[in-house]
Amino acid sequence: MPTTSLSSAVNFRYVTWWIILIVYTCLSFYVSYVWIDNVPEKFQIKEAFLIASEADHPEKLDKRFKEQVKLPDWDSADTLKSTSLWYLIPLQDQYNDSAKTSIYLPKVSQNAEVYLNGNWLGDGGSMVEPITRNRNNTLLFSFDSSLLKAQNTLAIRLVGQHPTRTYLGEVYIGPQSLLRENADLNNYIRIDLSTTITLCMLLTSILVSVLWILRPSDTYYLYYGIFSALWAFHDSNHFIRNIPLPLNLWETLMPLSFGFAMLGIALFLHRTVGTYNKKIERFLISVVVLLALPFLYQDLDWVLFYAYHVWSPCIALIGVYLLHYLYEAFRISGEDRLILLMISGCSLMIFGFNDLLLAIDIIPKHSPYLMHFAVLFTVITIIVTLINRFVQSINVVEHYNQELQHEIRRKTDDMEHSYQQVQRLMRKYTVAEERQRIMRDIHDGIGGQLVATLVSMDAGPVNQDQLKSNLKAALQDLRMVIDSLDDEAEDLPTLLGMLRMRLSEQFSNANLKLHWRVDDLPRMDNFGPANVLNTMRIIQEAITNAIKHSGASNLTITTSEFTGPDQQHYARIEVSDDGAGISTGDAREGRGLLNMKKRADLIGGKLTFSSEAGTTVRLELPIGKQLGTP
Repeated sequence: MPTTSLSSAVNFRYVTWWIILIVYTCLSFYVSYVWIDNVPEKFQIKEAFLIASEADHPEKLDKRFKEQVKLPDWDSADTLKSTSLWYLIPLQDQYNDSAKTSIYLPKVSQNAEVYLNGNWLGDGGSMVEPITRNRNNTLLFSFDSSLLKAQNTLAIRLVGQHPTRTYLGEVYIGPQSLLRENADLNNYIRIDLSTTITLCMLLTSILVSVLWILRPSDTYYLYYGIFSALWAFHDSNHFIRNIPLPLNLWETLMPLSFGFAMLGIALFLHRTVGTYNKKIERFLISVVVLLALPFLYQDLDWVLFYAYHVWSPCIALIGVYLLHYLYEAFRISGEDRLILLMISGCSLMIFGFNDLLLAIDIIPKHSPYLMHFAVLFTVITIIVTLINRFVQSINVVEHYNQELQHEIRRKTDDMEHSYQQVQRLMRKYTVAEERQRIMRDIHDGIGGQLVATLVSMDAGPVNQDQLKSNLKAALQDLRMVIDSLDDEAEDLPTLLGMLRMRLSEQFSNANLKLHWRVDDLPRMDNFGPANVLNTMRIIQEAITNAIKHSGASNLTITTSEFTGPDQQHYARIEVSDDGAGISTGDAREGRGLLNMKKRADLIGGKLTFSSEAGTTVRLELPIGKQLGTP
């Protein structure tokens, strides 16, 4: 896509997000301030008599101290410094037309109970400490029109926990069906929606925290989990009616959770953007911690004043800093994702400004808190940002994975080509080496025998039998060289069988009885033709010595397998006869025996002789070990 088109697509996307923010903000304000207050004015009661009293029943009231007030009544409790007020409202019998009538209180600061003509109609929960809180929860009390008389008195008892936060909003009396519809809508917007948003935040906090556990290096997951959990706790204040903690502590934890959630957002954004000043971050942490210390003074008046006139405005400055930080980061880097984070920050500032004005009593105290709407928008934008980042990470990983696979394939092809070249060179080297070995064997063995025969013939007449014997020996040596090239010769019993076949004529001419006790032995892998030939010559020499020099009647060839002291497995070949044996001098100085030992050393074997009862030549070869070196 051309650069201009891509830039236009990005701009359109973020303009769309700005439009969504504006529409979302307007809709949230309209729903919270206008839409839910749609009860016809004719059902509203606008005047009442007020009595400040701790009495728990209207009959105990001293009506001499009543005064007339307008409804809704936002300030009387603060003016009278009282948290227990009674409102007495005279009613006519105009409500007899409805079979089911209700008293509807959409805005009560804390809790209320209602009496009609001294008959208790209900309450919003506990009227004594801990008092149930119904600031966002509407109260609806229904009664049958049969309770009405010609002259009626509606008594509403209002209780609170602090005078500045005790008030009675609009009072409606009318058909139950109409008022319940409005009450349900009000509770849905102010309670159910807030609860759903809070639970979603808590869920995302858990899920993102799991991502941090799986990837501890990505600390922005950790700070997202922290700030969203703190914010979820702060927003629970909108729908929890019976607080689980003492009031002072609860009123302390609510602003603290908001402040530390904002600090968590700062830490999250620092790590998400990736560039930040650590000194500024340490300064923010230090300031928030220092500003939290005055909450240790647990006086309710002090906590409420400090929380909403000092702490909250100071924390709001963190939001201002974050908007400036995001703007500067976007100006430097030009990353489009920062625009989305700035939009979510603007939503926090807009809705947070409403709540701040409400907290410091600049706008009416019964105005709705809207911060949870900002949190919903912010969570959505942050989740979109994290998802985009996750997708981009996956795309980068897939890109590098494809490059890595391509590189692996290229390296594999190069290695395969190199391996084939090495194999060709090894084959050439092996063939050349084997050719040299065969040439040496033929030269030293057959060649030497033929040269000796020619020399003897040049010296004079040669005995025909001797000549025939020499030629047979040369031919036998040639056959042994050929046998050593057979792949099957690496199997020792096969090797001995071939040797037996080659020496069968010698056995028959020597009147020597052969005892063959050759058992199966493990195959000698990588034994090689040179080792095979040296082994055959050792055994041949042992057999030839027994035939020529021992005077024996029996010759025994035995194979076995055993484990040595070094835990190495060995194959043993023994050639034994019952002849005269070998003297000590012969064993030390005999040329044939010395050659046998040299050959045994060349193949990494061990050769021993014994002459206790005849002669025994014993060759031991290690199994499973590369042979050919001493």
